[in-house]
Amino acid sequence: MGRFGALRRFVLVAGLVLIVAFAGPVEADGPATTLEGNHPDEAADIVGAATASTSQSLAMRLTMAIRNRDELAKLLADQQNPASPEYHRWLTPDAFTSRFGPTAADLARVTQWLKAKGFTVNSADASTREVSFSGTVAQAQKVFGVKIAATTDGRLYSNLGDPAVPADLAPIVESIHGLDNLLHSKPLVRHASKPASSATSPASVVNDAGPAFGPPDLYTFYDETPLLTSNIDGSGSGCIAVVEDSNIDQPAADAFNTQFGLPALTGANFSTVLVDGTDPGQNNDEDETMVDVSYSHAVAPGSGIRIYLGNQNHTSASAILDAIHAAVTEKSSPCSAISISFSFCGGSKSFYKTQNGFFAQAASQGQSVFVATGDDGAAGLKLSSKGSCVTGTSRNINELSASPNVTAIGGTEFTPDYSGGNDVGSVPESVWNDEVGAAGGGQSKVFKKPAFQKGLIKKDKKRDVPDISFAASPATPGFFYGGRNDQDAPTVICCIGGTSIGAPTWAGISQLISQSNGAPIGNLNTRIYQLGVEANASSAGIRDVTSGNNNFNHVTGFSATVGYDKASGWGTVDMGVFVPAYLGP
Repeated sequence: MGRFGALRRFVLVAGLVLIVAFAGPVEADGPATTLEGNHPDEAADIVGAATASTSQSLAMRLTMAIRNRDELAKLLADQQNPASPEYHRWLTPDAFTSRFGPTAADLARVTQWLKAKGFTVNSADASTREVSFSGTVAQAQKVFGVKIAATTDGRLYSNLGDPAVPADLAPIVESIHGLDNLLHSKPLVRHASKPASSATSPASVVNDAGPAFGPPDLYTFYDETPLLTSNIDGSGSGCIAVVEDSNIDQPAADAFNTQFGLPALTGANFSTVLVDGTDPGQNNDEDETMVDVSYSHAVAPGSGIRIYLGNQNHTSASAILDAIHAAVTEKSSPCSAISISFSFCGGSKSFYKTQNGFFAQAASQGQSVFVATGDDGAAGLKLSSKGSCVTGTSRNINELSASPNVTAIGGTEFTPDYSGGNDVGSVPESVWNDEVGAAGGGQSKVFKKPAFQKGLIKKDKKRDVPDISFAASPATPGFFYGGRNDQDAPTVICCIGGTSIGAPTWAGISQLISQSNGAPIGNLNTRIYQLGVEANASSAGIRDVTSGNNNFNHVTGFSATVGYDKASGWGTVDMGVFVPAYLGP
């Protein structure tokens, strides 16, 4: 079996699974506990052709486990229960850390152990529950009892098994990251071109492109006009955090806002937080930033917008993760809504569970988090042998969206009813599925069925996504966005789409509710599902989507049905009805 195989063996005694004492340094600390799910599922398929250089330096991060998990679960339920004295009583980030973060003593125990093993501890932060440390491949293999393999060119590497830590530390350690570099993120936008149109309406045809949707069409189609007329526009309800790794093209954003009569993005209602200390500038993910800012701003024009901007060139982790964590742990006026339009591939199960801890913190603080389900239908994303995210060949979902503490947003398509170039009202929607992409949806491989989903789908014990949907097709109808023309001049261009449209728009919708409520509302899921199971959900502003499927890339997906389904969730929204219905009589 060899030394590595021996390290991973376990024995059964009296029917109980006992912890193996690893050879080498782990054994010297006494019995060891394996941190299950702490290596990427794809590791064996991607690496293994060679052994990673033992002298290679690794930047690693140990995440401390959340304390008092049962107490936190109860608090999250009570915060969404109108009969509880904890209803909508949100924690501050400091209060969350005090109740559920690591104690100073536990943080010290872990850092002292890492130092004793020869690692360099760079930082230890109770607010992020993270200890940052570094060492070589040789040290990591010896201390954690793992083999770290690599591709022949050494570009990709990963531990092939789960790391182990001393049994007495295991209860306070959630995960260890940095033993691999397989994790990658991908923005969830898709492009399509439309032929020139002879129509002249400024709403649906811009610069001879279209017809497509801009903000005025959304207001009509999804019935937001009555709310805006009543000055329900997200004013006074905090801000929307958009998670990005590319900066915005400000002149192009200004062109979009001018074209559609939106307020200018200025210092009073618009800011950027450089979470990695430096500005990445504009890069290949710029269109994602443009969409997230423009459509969250369109739906909630009175709300502030704050870009949490990571820089992949100045972090040893993931720029997107840095931005997410900063948006959640922000101590100075944290935003009440967070929009995330990225998916990951190459992540381990423990990676997604660790992010769920941050989303649980967000929920306890009254932050509403929205994550796009993806643009590759039921196939989702997988890691390629070249280390990039590609369309899967079996069922996968965006597991980031499967956290029960976020609202997962799917996608729809439809052919609008235009008159004189303007959308004149809603038409039935189908699940987005065309040659450009398809709405993500399906069943989690990581998370169990949350309470709000129990009983909806028989013999299904896992978290399902999406929760609800929004228009997504870049062709039917397609969406305008700010960009650059052939002369590099800022302008409005066509067309873009993807479930990236839905995450920021739903963040905007949550701001409309928060304004109406006079305070943040936190995780929307409990209330959405309550409204969805009512005899006539349409009376609550939920529009059922009953046609289409998310089959994609020869992977059989799920079909829309009456009520909840894994293709569209509960459907889409009539904002004018949904916003007051959410708050009840």
